[in-house]
Amino acid sequence: MNTTHPSSLLRRERLTELLTTLVSIPSVTNREQQIAQWTHDHLKRIGLRDMQRLPVEESGDTIVGWLGEDKAGPIFLLNFHLDTFDVFNGWNTDPFKPIIKGNRLYGLGAHDMKAGAACILGAVEALAQSRVKLDGRVLVAATTDEENWSRGAHALIQSGALRNCIGAMVPEPTPYGKLRIGARGRHVITITLHGRSMHIAFGKGINAVVDAAKIINVLNDQANLNLAYSQEFDLHSGLGVIGVQGGGTMILAPELAKVIVDRHLLPGETLEGAVAHLHELVRRTKIECTYEITWDDRPTPAPGAFIVPVQSRFVQVVKQQIESELGREVQLTIARSVADVNHIAVHGGVPTITCGPWGGNTCEANEWVDLESLAPIARVHVNTVMAMLGAD
Repeated sequence: MNTTHPSSLLRRERLTELLTTLVSIPSVTNREQQIAQWTHDHLKRIGLRDMQRLPVEESGDTIVGWLGEDKAGPIFLLNFHLDTFDVFNGWNTDPFKPIIKGNRLYGLGAHDMKAGAACILGAVEALAQSRVKLDGRVLVAATTDEENWSRGAHALIQSGALRNCIGAMVPEPTPYGKLRIGARGRHVITITLHGRSMHIAFGKGINAVVDAAKIINVLNDQANLNLAYSQEFDLHSGLGVIGVQGGGTMILAPELAKVIVDRHLLPGETLEGAVAHLHELVRRTKIECTYEITWDDRPTPAPGAFIVPVQSRFVQVVKQQIESELGREVQLTIARSVADVNHIAVHGGVPTITCGPWGGNTCEANEWVDLESLAPIARVHVNTVMAMLGAD
């Protein structure tokens, strides 16, 4: 059987066409039904088998399909998410009508992560058209609800499709010259304060809102938080106040308040350590309230931190492929925040690397992607699949 190397089939024009189509289909989180249907039909049309729809409540289905015939061999996952944030103020163009200016394509989700999705779709299309025989199978998964709770990723994990999966690549936005081999984890922690109410005209009682303000003042002093630091990746763990609740217009000193904290942890840090650290910080404030700390009130497990070992074959294969494309050495990094990659790696147990196109204004108005990055990233995915699975 004559075959063509799949990398030779990748064209910027085709990748741009795929990206334009994806951006033109609105897919704000919890409104992914239309793009999920298009993705299902497209993957089936280019030859993927055993197509599945994995239901995700309130969102479109996560779409799963397989490429390759060797069901006894290893599995390699190519994953992208279908949803975007909603439209922010400040767009200069219609965010759902992709506009090309020079080498940039503008549109909602263009960088996060419909350009990455186009790279995966183009890579899979090239693998299918080349008729290359893989020593294993490629699992293609388009997940929903990524920007919210990653319920689509957990539908994938719970389906059992990741058994025997030796690695996963996800084309989240990636800075030029960098390769992300891990990510910080994230927990949302709530400090609930219990005071004593009193008529505000006759006494202060124990004012929970005032004590909340004291805690916020301490937590906002970044220089004195003593957060963990990774010298290898030049990155601290993170702590920031993202919400406060309490009080109102009644003539009473409020007896209940909540301070909501975003806590990003480096690989190796634990939730238990983060909670103990918060107790220590609260004790500095000398508040009058009693308090309790709870965390992660969410429908899916929290996205934990992870790292794929630098010397693993997987990291070295991808590193070699991206360096070959860029003609320069790349820097190994970990992501500052979380995505489906955390769930796939931590809860799915699959080593996961992020390698995606570069662009700008990511998750902001006037989001754009560099069209010159599409073909190199698509080739990295094709060549990594062939290196990890082996091909005739």
